[in-house]
Amino acid sequence: AGAWGRRVAAAVTDMNQPLGTAIGNALDVAEAVAILRGERGGRLLDLVIELAAAAQVALGGAEEGEARRHARDAIASGRAAETFRAMVAAQGGDPRVIDDPAAVLPSAPVVRPILLERSGVLGGVDAEGLGRAAAALGAGRRRKGDPVDPAVGIVFAPKIGDEIHAGGTAGEIHARSEDAADEAHRRVVSALEVVDGPVDPPPLVYGWRSEGSDPSRTS
Repeated sequence: AGAWGRRVAAAVTDMNQPLGTAIGNALDVAEAVAILRGERGGRLLDLVIELAAAAQVALGGAEEGEARRHARDAIASGRAAETFRAMVAAQGGDPRVIDDPAAVLPSAPVVRPILLERSGVLGGVDAEGLGRAAAALGAGRRRKGDPVDPAVGIVFAPKIGDEIHAGGTAGEIHARSEDAADEAHRRVVSALEVVDGPVDPPPLVYGWRSEGSDPSRTS
């Protein structure tokens, strides 16, 4: 981008855990729709607001606080969801996904709760391990050319620093078979580090890398 004289900035975000809760194609879309409809909060929404605000600052010269307010208002007013509806329709998709994702998106035949094995504080997550568990379900490719199953995946809700309880539910496995769900459950549970003491959540944005813009925003 810099070689073409284009101003660009990239956020260096935390990837030590899933940004949202969904891992898998249909599950990701359903979560995105919930955020655009103003029905979901959390770190993923926070990042969406930061990125939208940064774009307004870079492209329109908006003040950062005002830009964040505009981004939040776009969601609260319904404009963000309606814009996404128009984008889906323009590309030949079913715009009803905005109103009822479950009626449009494919779903897996097996949905298994993720049951926690011990109480404590979530001290760490093997994010790559969760991704590989989802890929093994069919949500991603092991080799180039492998088919992707849009219905399967993992929903994982806890974040680093959250208190969790043995026997509690951390999310869901969406699978094609009971055996696949069992293996994914084993992988998810083994990807968790549970500790006794308090843990500070990691920062959402570690910094920005910029090209062709104000160097004071580069860290």
